[in-house]
Amino acid sequence: MNQGTLPVATAPKPRSNGSQKSNRHRKSNAEKAVSEQEHLSLVLTAAETAVNILRQNNLPAAIFGSLACKLYGNSRCPKDADILVLTSASDITAEILKQLLVAAAPRLFYLKNSRDPAATYRILWFRQRPGRRETKVDILVPGPMSLPLIPLPRIRWVSGLPLAPFCFILLHKLKGWADHRDAPEGFKRARQSTDAADVRRLLDIVTEMRVLQAAPSWKEDLELFDAELQADSVVRVQQYCAEFPGRAKRWRSLGFDVPEPEAAPADTKVDIVVALDRLNL
Repeated sequence: MNQGTLPVATAPKPRSNGSQKSNRHRKSNAEKAVSEQEHLSLVLTAAETAVNILRQNNLPAAIFGSLACKLYGNSRCPKDADILVLTSASDITAEILKQLLVAAAPRLFYLKNSRDPAATYRILWFRQRPGRRETKVDILVPGPMSLPLIPLPRIRWVSGLPLAPFCFILLHKLKGWADHRDAPEGFKRARQSTDAADVRRLLDIVTEMRVLQAAPSWKEDLELFDAELQADSVVRVQQYCAEFPGRAKRWRSLGFDVPEPEAAPADTKVDIVVALDRLNL
C-alpha cells in the first residue's frame, strides 16, 4: 500500500440477532392444516400413479412406511411414499423399476442424484406440474432389509391403495426407529423421535391392536418376518420400552416379554413424544 493512500473503510456487516426470523410470516394452524392436506393429496396421488403403472406391467405392490401408517389411522402427514414391489424376479431391481415409472410418465416422475456422492442409486421424485411441490417415492424390492414377498391375499386395500399388513407396518416402523437411533449420521438420528411417536400412535389404533392381541403368534409369521427380523424385533421392543416405559403394557399385550419398569421419575422422553404428537410431527 502506498504511504499516501488511506485504507478505505468498510461498513461492518450487521449481526443477525434473530429479528429477521421473527419478521418472517409464521403459518397459522389453519394454514398448516391446508398445507398438510395439499401435501397428503400429492403423496397419495404419487402412490396411486406409481401403483397403477406397476400393475399395468403385472407388478403388484404394497405401500408401507409413513403413508401406510397414515392410512391405518396415524395422524401424522407423511412426507413421501414407500412402495414395496412384489416380484420374485432376480433381474428386476429397484433402479429398473424407477426407470420404468419415469418412462411411463415422464411429466410426473423424474430422477435426482443422491446427496451421497458414493451412492450407486438415484432418487425417484413426483410432481404434478413443473415448479410446484414435489414428493419422494421410494421403490424397494423383496430381499434387502428383511422385506418379504408379501402374499397378495394379505394385502389390505384402503382408499384405493394396497397396504402391507398392519403387523408388518408396526415392526418395520420399530426397525426404522432403531436404525435411526443407532445411525452415525446426525440427520438420521434426528428422525428417531418422529419414528418413536409413529410407533406409539400405531400402538394406540385399537381395532388393529385387538386383531394382533387375539393371535399371540403373529410376530412369528414367516410369510412376513424372517428369522433375523423376528429376533431383532424382540430386542428392539425391549430397547423401546426401556426408553418409553409407558408403552411396555401395550407391547406385553402383543405377546412380547417386557420386564416391568422400575419405579423412577417421570420419563421425559415420553413427554417429548407426546409433545411431538401434539405438534403433529
